[in-house]
Amino acid sequence: MRIDRFSCRQPTRRSLRTLVCVGLVAGLASVAPASVARGDDPAVLLENSLIKAIELAEPSVVSIARIRMPASEPRNIAIGPLERFGPMPHSEGASSDPENPDFQPNNFGAGVIIAGPRAAARIVLTNYHVVQGGPVFPANSTKDGSKLFVRFSDRRGCYASIMAADPRSDMATLHLDLDPSRIDASELKPLDWTTATPARKGQLVLMLGNPYAMAHDGSASASWGMVSNMARRPLPWTDDQKSQTMMYRLGNLIQIDGRLNLGTSGGPLLNLKGELIGVTTSLAAIEGYEKSAGFAIPLDGLTRRIVKALVAGHEVEYGMLGVRPRTESPSDLRMRNTGLKQASAVRVDFVAIDSPAQRAGILLGDLILSVDGIPIYSDFDLMRIVGLHPPESEVDVVVWRRERGGQFTTKVTLGKWPVMDDEGIIETNPRFGPWRGISVDYPTGRKKYQPTEERYRRAVVVTKVAPDSPAKLAGIEPGFFISEVNRIPVQTPGEFAAATRLTRGPIEVRLYEGERKILGE
Repeated sequence: MRIDRFSCRQPTRRSLRTLVCVGLVAGLASVAPASVARGDDPAVLLENSLIKAIELAEPSVVSIARIRMPASEPRNIAIGPLERFGPMPHSEGASSDPENPDFQPNNFGAGVIIAGPRAAARIVLTNYHVVQGGPVFPANSTKDGSKLFVRFSDRRGCYASIMAADPRSDMATLHLDLDPSRIDASELKPLDWTTATPARKGQLVLMLGNPYAMAHDGSASASWGMVSNMARRPLPWTDDQKSQTMMYRLGNLIQIDGRLNLGTSGGPLLNLKGELIGVTTSLAAIEGYEKSAGFAIPLDGLTRRIVKALVAGHEVEYGMLGVRPRTESPSDLRMRNTGLKQASAVRVDFVAIDSPAQRAGILLGDLILSVDGIPIYSDFDLMRIVGLHPPESEVDVVVWRRERGGQFTTKVTLGKWPVMDDEGIIETNPRFGPWRGISVDYPTGRKKYQPTEERYRRAVVVTKVAPDSPAKLAGIEPGFFISEVNRIPVQTPGEFAAATRLTRGPIEVRLYEGERKILGE
């Protein structure tokens, strides 16, 4: 490539990236000069691929506005962990009608239309922090009267409500309040999130979003870049336990070398075929870290189950071993004289009694090397990989123990990670409905009901008791643990549902501490 083609000017970052990408597409080290680009020119081929992918996906991308009360009025709603910007100032004469082109939202973001639980249904997938505090389906009520408005690519729009939300993954799904006389669900084009090959380092990708609430006409703004790395996490801005257990803090993000501005959260990350491979999030712009980079939540074999649960209106549940992990550095492993080639691993510093780990034979002092074939280098790795599996799933854990002569594999049936922010969870379609006024969860399902971390109780925990129900009349309260129903042991919500499904008349339940109570119909 001749330098005088560029008049000896210093190339910009964008021009360098374009040249690299042209070379990747063409499989060449350089591009032949031409006064007019030909149809077979690598740059034109790349450009056409980008245009076609955007045209394919854009009808499935929506802008989302969250409309709150004026800033001068008191607000009782909590600010989300990623929400670092306040209401946009309304200029004089600005419209409060979201369908008006002059409307300015308080908060804004993007979303992706996907297929709903029924064949003809359409819902929107987005980040939870984009819609946090919005109305919940079907009641559509909030503490401060907030509303969510979704605008489609053809400039039409409708109000929406939250169908399911998961603070830990920062994902949510929206129910579209469509007026069939104006918009039919069949007119909305969904993007498939189930079949695309997961993102890989070095892959060229596209991002569509709503930066700085620019999508008054519904048209998404496009940008492109390269997947810089996988399993990334931004630097923490807080050390609180709740923040550190969020999935993006555990290294569950795709890093992209294209900047994502405020408002691109919830938009699609696409491959050059226009297929959905992730959901973008403006973490970098909000937290002020790596502003030249962007991040996205991947959609792959492990994270797709999160979307599946949200589409069904369920709570997203995460697996746990029941151990306290500690990262062992390379020097730690050398001091132990393990002979392991793996650079680092996780030491088990504590094992809860009756926990999944103890039942599988994992002991204090063991080193965990991998889970289901994925190497474990740190405590974050262990929490992330185990958490991405649901409770009751079976995983292969490779353990090193000197007394066993080295490493061996044990199968662990996972429990449920304790939910710390159950106020933020939105579940409009529980997997198991209440029985005689009782709603239950796994014994570790709610952090606030865990009296101690030292023992994994063989029981289910009561999370809700309906007023004036048989359970309430029998003296059962949230936080009680039930170990038996009619002498049948129960340790999971599924076992509890099975034990109560065909019951009639008065039923005896045994509490974990031994007390027995009779529930009428």
